[in-house]
Amino acid sequence: MKDNLRHFHEPPRILEGGALLFWGGVTGHPVIGLLCALLVEARSWTDLRWKFGERGFVRAWYLSIGMGLVASVWVWLESASPIFLFEALEWVPVCLLPVILAQNYATESSMPLNTFSVVARRKMLIDRKAGRDVRPIQVHIGYPYLCFVMVASAMTRIDEIAFFAGAGILMAASLFFASSVSRLRPTRTVIALFLVFIFGAGGSVGLKALWLRLDSPYSRMGGGFTSGDLSQTAIGKLGTLKQSKGIRWRVQEAPAEEPRLFREAVYNHYSDAQWWHRPVPERGGDGGGRWMEFRGKSKQESSEVDKREGDYEPLWDRVSEDGLLEFAFDEKEFARDPDKRRRLTVKGKVDTKTPLPLPDDAQRLSGFQVTDGGVDVNSLGTVRLENPDHGVASFEVFVGGHPLHEALPDQERDLQVPLAERAPGRLDTNEQWVEDPAREGIRDVCDAWGLRGLSAGEAVQVIRDKFFSSEFIYSMFLRSEHPSQKSSAVARFLSDTRVGHCEYYATAAVLLLREAGIPARYCVGYSGQEKNDDGEWLLRGSHAHAWCRVWHGKIPPAEIPDGTDLSSYGRWKDFDATTPRWPELEGSGEKWSQQLVDWWHNIREDALIWRTSPGNVGKINWVLLIAGAFMVVYLIMRLWKDRTRQDGDPGYRWKGETRRTALHELIPPAEKLLGPRGDGRTFSEWILGLLSFFPGLAPDLHRALGFYWRARFDPAGLSQDETAKFEELVEEIRRRLSTENGLPAEAESVISSR
Repeated sequence: MKDNLRHFHEPPRILEGGALLFWGGVTGHPVIGLLCALLVEARSWTDLRWKFGERGFVRAWYLSIGMGLVASVWVWLESASPIFLFEALEWVPVCLLPVILAQNYATESSMPLNTFSVVARRKMLIDRKAGRDVRPIQVHIGYPYLCFVMVASAMTRIDEIAFFAGAGILMAASLFFASSVSRLRPTRTVIALFLVFIFGAGGSVGLKALWLRLDSPYSRMGGGFTSGDLSQTAIGKLGTLKQSKGIRWRVQEAPAEEPRLFREAVYNHYSDAQWWHRPVPERGGDGGGRWMEFRGKSKQESSEVDKREGDYEPLWDRVSEDGLLEFAFDEKEFARDPDKRRRLTVKGKVDTKTPLPLPDDAQRLSGFQVTDGGVDVNSLGTVRLENPDHGVASFEVFVGGHPLHEALPDQERDLQVPLAERAPGRLDTNEQWVEDPAREGIRDVCDAWGLRGLSAGEAVQVIRDKFFSSEFIYSMFLRSEHPSQKSSAVARFLSDTRVGHCEYYATAAVLLLREAGIPARYCVGYSGQEKNDDGEWLLRGSHAHAWCRVWHGKIPPAEIPDGTDLSSYGRWKDFDATTPRWPELEGSGEKWSQQLVDWWHNIREDALIWRTSPGNVGKINWVLLIAGAFMVVYLIMRLWKDRTRQDGDPGYRWKGETRRTALHELIPPAEKLLGPRGDGRTFSEWILGLLSFFPGLAPDLHRALGFYWRARFDPAGLSQDETAKFEELVEEIRRRLSTENGLPAEAESVISSR
């Protein structure tokens, strides 16, 4: 039993390598996992060993810490969200590789526990200087390392059956090899496995929930207020984002302009306090009647378009002279001189399907690194970036002109007002709408304000100047009632409270304009309110904003004759119904700590942009390769200089095998005198047979057996000093056994007979 306790502290062969192969498979790094597994398991194939001592183990630990810091910083720079913590944990097995390799290839059977504590090492040093006998606790980190490998494996595919299957196999292997250690009874074994399963499943569910929370659109995407596919948003989501002061985008514009709106997403369908994107049907006219002609794309009816994903189509693209991609809403835009357009430089966090903050007159985009995909736009003018190469993007936007990036107005969608908002009430038993005369709806407010029959410009002026600016209060702090299917948020805002933030102002304005027969859409994005010393617009979470897109002109007919200039019908224009004082009313004062956070944020983004630029990638890779090669060569030279060889089988043994000690060096001379050890005879009993030939060896041999029993059976093992004394004692016994003059006549006759 005590013998097997030693094997419990040292994982058996293949187990560590199998865990590393499993880690490489589930995390998507099979080559790295294979290399790590080969390095760890090569201990069984070579007799090369190193005497590290306390200082050597500490250096290996410091090297692991350094690798961990480098990996964390690298992942942090690459990632655009808090999930970088999970991504950094994935590399823990690689970062801890120096420590586990030092453990596996050391001549010592264990390492001091204080290797991992500076405080403990200093205390031990003080005690030794004071003359006290200090023996640090010896441990083997094989099984803790296995735990770290499995935790790292759970950071990515925790919801897949492959993880649980692999983890189950490794756990079964561990229990099999360690079965003789604890000699668990079947009942206890079943209970232990059940607890492991319960806690493992619970931990996996918790990790998955935390992952989804951190990896949600609120934390990853520049917009934050949209769903992952940009098809839906709701009143209140923008308010959540506005609580953050973090910088989402930086926009450099020259010459300096007044505060402008940077649109990210547009919606045209409203229901139950939520806005949706519904594709606009095709119209007749040039290019098959599309609002915009796309190359290589067949026409689709709106009914054939996925209602969740929308109707995204790729922009025109080409490769620029510097090897980056350029995109344009119109292929003819590539023929224009870019110097004749105003230019904006946009920097910010990006991810898959990230909405881009663009002015309404954007014509051309340049400077993208995209692996698979590109830049898409839908019929409402929402532009998104597909599959960027890095977590931070820097691109240029050329603005100017009168864009036609949005579909022409559609009466069914752009004039839609929910019945619950038009005339508040309820459904009776016959599913007939019964109005509530005590409550005003959009229809009543529209009539009371005299909006019907007005042009778009006149209606906008009445809503903004006559009512919203004078009779409504901007506030982020609203009543506790939350809009639901039984209560109208907009009706309550217009008639009861007259208090709300930009989402209420924009939604109410869109519905009022639609009721007045003027097409309108709901927009979300950012309002440029703050410029730094470098002339950049800082688009923070607190600058998130909602406004309207209003059609100024006549509604086009269902069928547009070929060759018709679509701009002759009118154009979409931004209408911000919120008071211009809303940033001031939100109390968005700047703190000194925010300046420090902004400085660090800008350094990080600029460093990543610089590192990932095409002109610097090759240089940086060469520098890293050369530095890594020098470090590897240095470590190899140091290890080769201090190498030693271990006699006998260097590998870790399977369950039931005996671990070699210094006393096993006496086996060859003992076999000459005693013959091979028979079955059922213990090694101690057999080796004591030497005393019948050399009685004078009794004190030294009994002392050596004491060291032998402690080395094999004591969980703490031998200290370094004791190991050295054990080896010296065995060497002295071996020397005396090999001295011919010291052999008794009986021993010489036995040897000669053999």
